[in-house]
Amino acid sequence: MDNKNALRQQARAAREAWEERYLQSADSAIARRILEMEIWRAADTVFTYVSIGREVDTRTLIEAALAQGKRVCAPRCIRKGRMEARRIRSVSELAPASFGLLEPPESAALVLPGEIDLILVPCLAADDAGYRLGYGGGYYDRFLAGAKGVSICLCREQALWESVPRDAHDARVDFVVTEAGTIAVEKEA
Repeated sequence: MDNKNALRQQARAAREAWEERYLQSADSAIARRILEMEIWRAADTVFTYVSIGREVDTRTLIEAALAQGKRVCAPRCIRKGRMEARRIRSVSELAPASFGLLEPPESAALVLPGEIDLILVPCLAADDAGYRLGYGGGYYDRFLAGAKGVSICLCREQALWESVPRDAHDARVDFVVTEAGTIAVEKEA
């Protein structure tokens, strides 16, 4: 775990050093790639993190999903290491929560993991095997373990590492999308 924490600090420091122009350009290209995917077009229900700080921006995708009539849900933390999906109809519904996050209100409709077609996942870094270096709480690993939808990690090319350290409980995503391309992760049979 100490190694992962050191790598998290390294990834955060690298992200802080990236120029704003690179962030905007990369995020725009990542959003375009997502919107062009057949998986996106076919999805009725999309679960997405709500980006904060220097994370890959999801607001464009949230707005696009809402405009396309998709059911959009975002994470709401319910206890340490656990989150649930709550429906949003507008970004304006989101309220400040722990860790500087924006979350749907408790009154928002619960969406069960089995109802979600597409899951957009954040990372500090990822690799082409579908593993990601998250923030250390295990929220997404637990959520993905119980979800049936296709998972896509949004990762800038500069945060795409040759290999991300992994533990037995780490969940793999189905795709990693960067500004340079889309990586379909091959899963073991």
